[in-house]
Amino acid sequence: MSYGSALPTDRLNSTECLDTRASLPRASGRGGRWLGSLAAALALLGAACSDARPADKPAAATQPARGAMFGKASGFNVLVVTFDTVRSDAIGCYGDPRARTPRVDALAASGVRFARAIAPAPTTLPSHSTIFTGLDPLTHGVHNNGTFKLGEERTTLAELLGARGYQTAAVIGAFVLEARYGLAQGFASYEDELQNDGAAKGAAHFVERDATTVTDRALSWLGERKGAEPFFLWTHYFDAHMPYTAPLEYLRGERRPANAAYDAEAVRREYLAEVTYADAELGRLLDALGPDVLAKTIVVFTADHGEGLGEHGEYTHSRLVYEGSLRVPLIVSNPTLFPAAKTVSDRVVGLVDLLPSVLELLGQETPAGLDGQSLFSGTADPARAIYSESYVTLFNHGWAPLHALTRLQDKLILAPRPEYYDLKTDAGENRNLFGPLQPQASQLARTLQTRLAKVRPLERAEEASLDADDERWLAQLGYSRSALPAEVGKLDPKDMITSWAVLTNAATAVSAGQLDSALAEVARVLERNPDDPFAWEVAYTAHWARNDFVKSEECLRRMVELNPTPEAYARLATVLLRQTRYDDCLALVDGALRVAPDHGELLMGRGDVLQLLGRKEEARVAYQRALDVDPARVGVGAKRCLDSLGPPPAK
Repeated sequence: MSYGSALPTDRLNSTECLDTRASLPRASGRGGRWLGSLAAALALLGAACSDARPADKPAAATQPARGAMFGKASGFNVLVVTFDTVRSDAIGCYGDPRARTPRVDALAASGVRFARAIAPAPTTLPSHSTIFTGLDPLTHGVHNNGTFKLGEERTTLAELLGARGYQTAAVIGAFVLEARYGLAQGFASYEDELQNDGAAKGAAHFVERDATTVTDRALSWLGERKGAEPFFLWTHYFDAHMPYTAPLEYLRGERRPANAAYDAEAVRREYLAEVTYADAELGRLLDALGPDVLAKTIVVFTADHGEGLGEHGEYTHSRLVYEGSLRVPLIVSNPTLFPAAKTVSDRVVGLVDLLPSVLELLGQETPAGLDGQSLFSGTADPARAIYSESYVTLFNHGWAPLHALTRLQDKLILAPRPEYYDLKTDAGENRNLFGPLQPQASQLARTLQTRLAKVRPLERAEEASLDADDERWLAQLGYSRSALPAEVGKLDPKDMITSWAVLTNAATAVSAGQLDSALAEVARVLERNPDDPFAWEVAYTAHWARNDFVKSEECLRRMVELNPTPEAYARLATVLLRQTRYDDCLALVDGALRVAPDHGELLMGRGDVLQLLGRKEEARVAYQRALDVDPARVGVGAKRCLDSLGPPPAK
């Protein structure tokens, strides 16, 4: 079977007005655990866990070990650049001759390049949360995109530098890092109004702005800032994320048709073109800063995670924790501090190390209790292991979660069938050496199990007591509060990864109108794993395309039973709306809004049903609130719907 290049990106009911919003939805493939009282009430998978750290932001700090680099960059600016979805070998200075990244390579020529840097998760929000807190996901509690939020009790690099007089700003390339998810803490300017750029593609978590726009926004902030205080600027480039649609000038050869059979080399070429495009736009930012400013600026370049590109059966990322998805580039550059290139290859480092490393160079105190350590203090420790995880497997598919420890020469993956690899002789992780006669594997397994035992595991929440209103609402939705099937969370992702490719192919078939084929593919997956939320989501899109709202509703009810996200309830509301079940729809939306009061899609659904019920001014209030609280998700559609209502009545 061949797989087309298109991946599901659109969301139902996201940006179109009531009279034009009935176009064919695509499956999102990004469902996460909807945290909070509803998830607990339904006895589904648990809320974000963390250890017993205090709820308040830590006030205590410890003076870092004063290595040779301590304070060498005192008063310098800080520029953190993250390229989303960029594996280390997509950068030229990491050795792949196909990679063309001259501007990043130039940073390495006046900086320190870390040969083995490991991401904490193959997902954007958890990984960036680690970058800016110095904490692993087990500590900061962010385990997936879209449904987790970095807690206010966590302290970010922006907060630390802002408190020391830095001017702080961030320019975000994708909705998945929108301010609502907690990373805006400490940034005086957090530029995430993607809908205003007119260049967004996809929907919801995959609404993005291109590299040119990111650089434009960054330059605008730099040009408008006043005062002599140093700056801390973070720029996030999302271009290398699927779909790969770099400008043709960066693509060697023609662009493949959307329905083309999967070709690994052609896909890699298109992927690398996106990285080259982002590299060029980063170069434009660096050129604008100029050599005098760069001489007093620490530039940290990295990626949040990599991309599978077909290795181990994973065509994109987030579901497996092999090197292609976790090994990332990491360069700390400054021509004053590092006049000559240096490569550090005698240790494994993590993105968890960035915060303490920047603070050491600046000569500033480091908060107590970090999981990371400075890259510039201490000697190489071959026994050090970097923690990584994937909970997308559990939330999106009902498979087991994955936990990994990576050392310089070896790696353990904790899965239903554990894996151990000798990376020195098996860089591609093709020979699983885990077994009772492998002492290194046993040692790593004990270390990881001890660490996991210190936190509450992300498993099904215990039954919660419900008040009468919640009980009535759940009954109205038709839910029986039975336990989830025993197999949820037990299937091994490496055994199930093929089903992700099948579902991706099915979603592409739906978008092409090949509905029988799509449903046949979904049936194959559900036969093997009837508890896969994403499979039910793809089935729903196919039935929706046929205007079969009864079957659409059946699929959505099963989907929200397994993975109750606000988006799923918004879709269910739309299905009820299309069946003219207005009272049921309003009750559903109002109940969901009790748990997610600022979710734009739910507010848009409320506006839609109120408009159909003739309650025009109440609909206006719902649309306006959606625009006010969730512009990145529904801004364009909310404006259109408000316009369709005409001017408000004169007071």
